[in-house]
Amino acid sequence: MIDRVLISGGSGGIGGAMALACAARGAWPLVGYCANERLARETVRRGGAGETVRIDLEREDLGLAGCLPAAGAVVHCAGAYIGQRSLAQSSSAEVRRLLEINALGPLRLTQALLTQAPGLRHVVFVLSTAVACRGTGPYPLSKAAGLAVCKLLANELTPRGIRVDAIVPGWTDTEAARSIARATGRSLDEIRSQHLDGRILAPSEVGELCAQLLFDVSARPGGHLVVWDRRDARNPVWLGLGDMLALTPDHNHPLTNNDTSCGRK
Repeated sequence: MIDRVLISGGSGGIGGAMALACAARGAWPLVGYCANERLARETVRRGGAGETVRIDLEREDLGLAGCLPAAGAVVHCAGAYIGQRSLAQSSSAEVRRLLEINALGPLRLTQALLTQAPGLRHVVFVLSTAVACRGTGPYPLSKAAGLAVCKLLANELTPRGIRVDAIVPGWTDTEAARSIARATGRSLDEIRSQHLDGRILAPSEVGELCAQLLFDVSARPGGHLVVWDRRDARNPVWLGLGDMLALTPDHNHPLTNNDTSCGRK
């Protein structure tokens, strides 16, 4: 069993829920944060286990100066969003920053763990259904690039016995989601109305899904792509990392089938 899980973005809504889910399974969460140490410490307090680690994904050394804690698994949950809806109108600086944090940051952190903290056995990317370029602007671009990093790492690390999986959630009830909704001129209530049963995901649901990947399906081969967007399906849809068609709006595909029987594939 993996006993130490490093979670980048662990002070956020989804990252915090993942840290709590890991602690509930008896693991020791390493709650990564960049700016909000208070929330990271509160997450550790609520879970009753773990420690905080400051990680700056924009820096080459991650702000760690070589002092990277050992971990058996890493969950890439940190992310950035810029309220610019048009890719054509975005500055190169905005695009570059999102790519640095959302795509190159997870790559740098994984590389550091592989070289500085031997013992890594599982890598989980928490992305967004924006990976299917569902929307506009530099954010979907950066998330699509993040999925590419995930898939390429899977190609390289799976033969070495290191699992690589991805969770792709849709709208989730977090403070970050509220900020994104406001930036696009909407409210979460309006967004909920566009979802099945008028409900978006709760952070705890995504956290439990991550814990399931980390602790309950360890005997299975890696390469899972778990998509859960309640605009399309009530339950998570389990696919493989190579199943790119799963991320396209096709009403004949299981992801867009509203039947509650959608589940593992």
